[in-house]
Amino acid sequence: MGVIALVLALFAMHMLPINFAGLLLIVVALVLFVLEAKYPTHGVLGVGGVVAMVLGALFLIDSPLTGMGVSLGAALGVAIPCAAIIIILMRLVLRSRTWKQSTGKEELIGEVGEVTEAVEPPEVGMVFVHGELWRAAARGGEEIPKGARVRVKKVAGLTLEVELVKTPQSASS
Repeated sequence: MGVIALVLALFAMHMLPINFAGLLLIVVALVLFVLEAKYPTHGVLGVGGVVAMVLGALFLIDSPLTGMGVSLGAALGVAIPCAAIIIILMRLVLRSRTWKQSTGKEELIGEVGEVTEAVEPPEVGMVFVHGELWRAAARGGEEIPKGARVRVKKVAGLTLEVELVKTPQSASS
């Protein structure tokens, strides 16, 4: 609100040309839309952005020769959908940064698989993880029998470092 008031005050004191004030208000509106998407302000910054964009659109074009400018209906018709689209898309982009990676070796870490060929250190065995057969080495040098469930801890080239998954039944016996 303070930035909007400052730009309006500079415009009212004729310190800013009309076109520059409108452009500055539209830039402020875009910044407010991005901040609304990033921080949970419950719509306060979004409403401020819509107000700044509508005022910016009204100030942007004001021709003294023809007396024509942007109508309020056109400014609202552009500002409200623009605000909704920017806020929704920015929230989706920011949320996608927290998703687990779905490709590459980072995807395999933490996955559970089944041993198809026993892992007997120092030899490597084979495990079936994520629909693929991989060479596997045991973490900590332990032997892992065929048919056991393992969890991937590290990927080194084409070899997975795995550890035995402890099931509740095997822990009690």
